Amino acid sequence: MKIELFDARALRPLVRYLEKNGADSQAVLDTVRIPQQLTVDGGWVSKKQAYDFALEVVRHAGSEGAVFAAYHDFELCDLGPIATAMQSCKTVKDALETAARLGSIAYEGSSYGLRVCGNVTWYCYSETQFISNGQQYVDDMTLTIFWHLIRNATELDWQPKQITFAGRAQDRHRAMPSLQECAAVPRGNYSGLAFPTDFLSQRVAWSPPAVALDESDAWRFGPDGSVAIVETLHRVLESQFHLDNLPTLHQLARVCGCSPSTLKNMLRSSGTTYINVLDRLRFDNACELLAVPQATIREIAHELGYSTTSNFVRSFRRMTNMTPGQYRRREFDL
Repeated sequence: MKIELFDARALRPLVRYLEKNGADSQAVLDTVRIPQQLTVDGGWVSKKQAYDFALEVVRHAGSEGAVFAAYHDFELCDLGPIATAMQSCKTVKDALETAARLGSIAYEGSSYGLRVCGNVTWYCYSETQFISNGQQYVDDMTLTIFWHLIRNATELDWQPKQITFAGRAQDRHRAMPSLQECAAVPRGNYSGLAFPTDFLSQRVAWSPPAVALDESDAWRFGPDGSVAIVETLHRVLESQFHLDNLPTLHQLARVCGCSPSTLKNMLRSSGTTYINVLDRLRFDNACELLAVPQATIREIAHELGYSTTSNFVRSFRRMTNMTPGQYRRREFDL
């Protein structure tokens, strides 16, 4: 099993849909333990959380077509850095391929791409593993976003004629007016939306931004050189929890969509423990705080969630063989 993460900004249309229909969006987000601010500012949730949220929206709305309806009001900025990168492209092909490439970073474990089939091209995606029962509704989310991306890039009043869903037939897409006449066709193990191949060579409809996206700074990742599971957990912890209220291993496993024993075994097989993960998280943040001249050692210890300053000093010494004060003087001359 691999824990895959999802940029929460893409969930904004679901939040707006709930609020538009008089629902308490935070209450629905709480059922899957997603802080609402992450959908505003961006941050990492597990795919299990994201997919379960889509399922909860469908249940709350009492409509199988709720996700299609929600993403009818999708805005390009809901993709965060992906939107910025697309706007630096010159052709429709470049823009859609850029979104596909960065999408595999923002929505881990999902593959996106273009499949040219003569006069028709499929903008498609597939998953590497089953995540939750909400997965089928993420198909709806993704295909509606594809429709928006193609229309935004071409600025044409275009209505798709063909749509496909991986391994199944359904007609939920007819809940979206723009897809009502779209025929569902079998294509294999991917979901996708068809559009004229001629679109690919067209110039994009927008002007490039003054400053291009710095992809290295588009998303925040875990420590360089850390093993995969540690890097993943680092992102989840930094995104969803405060340092003074970090979760137990059981609580984190629930967020990640696995059992505590599975998570513990994943860490063990990587040569570490959950305590070591928390120590590294606090250490990285401690180094940033120690660079602030006004912050006292006691204040930093409190910010990091240590019960006493001596516990912080002891933990820091274990990581560096020096006290926080010694480290601050050596690294920052403070």
